[in-house]
Amino acid sequence: MPILTVFYLKLIINLGLTLGIIWTISRSELFAKWQLEKDKQIFLLAFVIFRLIPWIGIFLVINEDPRGDIPFFFYKAEAAKKGGFVYRDFWSYHAPLYAYIISLPVWIWHNARAIVLFMVLMETGILWLTYQTYKERSVKALQLAVIYLMLPAAFMYILVDGQEEVWFWGAALLIWRYTLKNKENYEVGIGLLYALTLLTIKVTFIFLLPALLVVVKRPVKMLLVMAAVGIPAVGFLYWQIGDLFLMPIQHTEQLMTPNLFSVTRPWVELVLHINEKKSTMINWFGLLFTVFVPVYMAYKARHKHINEVLPGIFIACFVCMMIFQASAMGAYVIAYLMAALFEIIDIRKTGHIAVLIALNWLTVVQPFVWVYIGQPAYTSPAMFANPLFLFEYLLQIMNVLCFFWILRETYRKVVLSPKLSVA
Repeated sequence: MPILTVFYLKLIINLGLTLGIIWTISRSELFAKWQLEKDKQIFLLAFVIFRLIPWIGIFLVINEDPRGDIPFFFYKAEAAKKGGFVYRDFWSYHAPLYAYIISLPVWIWHNARAIVLFMVLMETGILWLTYQTYKERSVKALQLAVIYLMLPAAFMYILVDGQEEVWFWGAALLIWRYTLKNKENYEVGIGLLYALTLLTIKVTFIFLLPALLVVVKRPVKMLLVMAAVGIPAVGFLYWQIGDLFLMPIQHTEQLMTPNLFSVTRPWVELVLHINEKKSTMINWFGLLFTVFVPVYMAYKARHKHINEVLPGIFIACFVCMMIFQASAMGAYVIAYLMAALFEIIDIRKTGHIAVLIALNWLTVVQPFVWVYIGQPAYTSPAMFANPLFLFEYLLQIMNVLCFFWILRETYRKVVLSPKLSVA
């Protein structure tokens, strides 16, 4: 199917999903009733309508080939299935265990579509666990779960492209649930969970660690537990493949959009020329802010229990990554979209709904437009004489403004909200 046709279909689907979101928001009392009486049935029905049937239609009826990162994931899964050693026998920009995990569905069905379905099932499992965690806290939990399944960004990036970033929230959710059940002496448990996450998904999850260490009561104990798992794992990898296990770090050097650097670059270039082939320093500079802002928030909220602030700190960490990392791209919104919906979006407020819908539309539209017009790097304001460039640049600005809005609301939730009792 031609790429423009796919894009137009995505816009039509986005419109339908948006109308569904608006209808769902208007039925709060109905969903509150369902949450008490038949939440499992409604959740399953929503999954079937917004995930399973579309997957069948796209990949079995229309017979579309998976797009995005899925072909590369399938390459890794095939190599892992054949017994290859990660980084040595096949390329991977993920943690060492990731390729072996995504090879599991390929053992059942040797097809890239199996990985997409696996991603959908993983996302649904994380959503169900999120709902279970929030339903005792909010009568709107089921309503939010159904809204999430209709969010255009989640629909497109996970159902169509098979992105895995939602796994970050899944890992943070497990850590958070552990602290909810163990209000004291939780460092060993979350240290183990954190170390296993770093071996399972992506090294990017390390961005959360500095802020987490600020809010735990015994940070040294947590680090020692992580080291007890991580050092033997790294030692084994080095013994087998030398420094090839550093391969995932190389993936952070490519400049992407939208982020603060991509929208300020036309004006920065008036003063300082940026060499794209030597962009490591830019990412290191962005990394400072990516780490500093969540650490600052954690420090300001250090008097609160970790289970009060962990979801907010997680959101802040990954929204900061999208703002400040020059290598960040729109698909990374999937990392914190579910958490942000449940934690900081108030569907009773029109402004919150407007930002949520705008962010989802922008996340779907802007990357396509940017790629379609040749992935321009705006190195001069003069480039905006081209209307297409100006249009795409404005999309980037709106995207980044949405990111800052989420960061502001998260700051209010983590730092300014009153301290809760943990008794």
